[in-house]
Amino acid sequence: MLTPRTALLLTLLLAGGSLSRRARRPPRPASPISTIQPKANFDVQQFAGTWLLVAVASSCRFLQEQGHRAEATALRVAPQGAAMAISTFRKLDGICWRVRQLYRDTGVAGHFLLQARGARGPVDVVVGETDYRGFAILYLERARQLSVKLYARSLPPSDAALSAFEQRIQRVNLTEDQILFFPKYGFCEAADQFHVLDEVRR
Repeated sequence: MLTPRTALLLTLLLAGGSLSRRARRPPRPASPISTIQPKANFDVQQFAGTWLLVAVASSCRFLQEQGHRAEATALRVAPQGAAMAISTFRKLDGICWRVRQLYRDTGVAGHFLLQARGARGPVDVVVGETDYRGFAILYLERARQLSVKLYARSLPPSDAALSAFEQRIQRVNLTEDQILFFPKYGFCEAADQFHVLDEVRR
């Protein structure tokens, strides 16, 4: 029969062994977006205004399968301190919708957090490259799945913007086959009060 002292020693030894096994467990790989450096000295004020979505690169199967349903998409950015208030305009069943979101400040300039709908958790957003006047390349990661978006102030985008985008997607092991280009016409400029999805107040 075990004495109380012996039982205590066994418990401590087993706990120590368990902790040791946990310590030897290989660390979880870093998230893909953790290796992306935001635009140096990112300036929210200069980034404000309208951006048109040119293309998205992603390994997401749903995006590839539903690519034929892509609609012209415009982004309007308004600074809120170090955060950004985002309004996305696009058509759904021929009707213009506005989606309001807040890219929250993370304490790192150019890196934001979007509290999105669904069970897959928040979205990390990094502005990887922009010249503010012509193009911007954004990285978005949700549930460890990375996508890269190319925006332009006007269409068509410059050759320099397309080249920068291609180089960026190659660095994150995406291919040209995983790029979805969006329509260049049919952008919504506004949406009525009955077609606004507010994800900021939810």
